[in-house]
Amino acid sequence: MSNQTKILDDILYQKLRPWLDQNSLDQKFASKISTVRSVSTDYPFKYEIDFLRPTDNKTKYYNKLILNNTKEECTKIVNLIQEDDNEKLIKYWLEDTLNKRIKTRLKDIGKLIKEKDYALSYIDPKKASFELDQTHKANTFIIQLLKLAYMQLYLEIQAAFGSYIEDKLIVQDFYTQLLFEPVPDETFIKEIQVIEIEAKPEPKTKRLQSKTPSSFYSFTYKQFNTNPDKLADLWDSLKLNNLISKHTTLVNFKKVFSGSEVKTPVQWTGNISELFYFIKLIYSDHKLVEDLRQKQWEVTCQCFVDADGNPFERSKFRSLKRPNLTGDTIEKVVAHLI
Repeated sequence: MSNQTKILDDILYQKLRPWLDQNSLDQKFASKISTVRSVSTDYPFKYEIDFLRPTDNKTKYYNKLILNNTKEECTKIVNLIQEDDNEKLIKYWLEDTLNKRIKTRLKDIGKLIKEKDYALSYIDPKKASFELDQTHKANTFIIQLLKLAYMQLYLEIQAAFGSYIEDKLIVQDFYTQLLFEPVPDETFIKEIQVIEIEAKPEPKTKRLQSKTPSSFYSFTYKQFNTNPDKLADLWDSLKLNNLISKHTTLVNFKKVFSGSEVKTPVQWTGNISELFYFIKLIYSDHKLVEDLRQKQWEVTCQCFVDADGNPFERSKFRSLKRPNLTGDTIEKVVAHLI
């Protein structure tokens, strides 16, 4: 697997360039629209493109191709980077993907828009004239949408690995730092707003009829998608206070709070009482993670091992209490998640 965005790059640099003679006839694309497969993914996208409606066969084809490929490439690249537990490798992938590849493509698109006069105003339905060259309008639509695709890719990857990136970009920065064009009134790329709805308690009759609770693989931090930096701060604080191994990578650590399966448990270098109190604070006291239906100690044993790499015994957590010497420290550590 690689971090190359082949289809998007082909549209910008190679045979899929919309202004080529071979891609000029609108009717050519009528039968090709159905050949673009729709991408289905469970990836929790943070941004969405809400662009103008395509107007002919050519723009419909490219619209479907670009939007589907952007989702596919985003999922692929994020998974590729997450596979590496080595912090240096993660930083290498981010540098190569964001700075060397995507930023370069956005700069090239900025130059292309000026050279070929693909200004957004040509396709603005409130301003554009229908007497203008329809081929030029179609090409403008495609390149403007391609610009948004690279922007979304950058923003999604940046959001997924925010703790590794110091200089984070917002949408306006792409225009002022890379495209060198005025920020439009409508940028067509928006952050997806996540609305949290408090679950209503189930009637007692339903509880009696409910099936055995499903298996849980890890904890699910309630702000996992909205405030990922808090987990990075927690990770730093736990290492600083010698509660987890210094070799724990941020990627592995976040898995413990993602709700997904943990393949590499985190090595807890504090004592078992400290782990007990840490879990009690995040689960029972502050309710920072989702309900596990009394399975919190089972999940703890799946997510953490002791300093020697041995699994914890669930039964030993039952009789433990707040550690006198380090209780205050653990409370300060947990405060990073609140």
